[in-house]
Amino acid sequence: MAKPKHKSSASSTKRVRIGASLYSTNGGFTERLVPYIRLRGNWLSNAGFEPNDAVVIHIARGRLVMTRA
Repeated sequence: MAKPKHKSSASSTKRVRIGASLYSTNGGFTERLVPYIRLRGNWLSNAGFEPNDAVVIHIARGRLVMTRA
């Protein structure tokens, strides 16, 4: 039997990749790449976050800290 590819983990470190999306400016005449991060998984609820929670993201160079609002 094949092993499951994804396992929920109680680890305090997660690795994700920064994606990019095209963003229209100037009424759609100019586009630029904008970075984005998508977070999902049971580890969020294990960390105390639930669907529809408001969050605050503290931003510093090379660091994002997310807390419940």
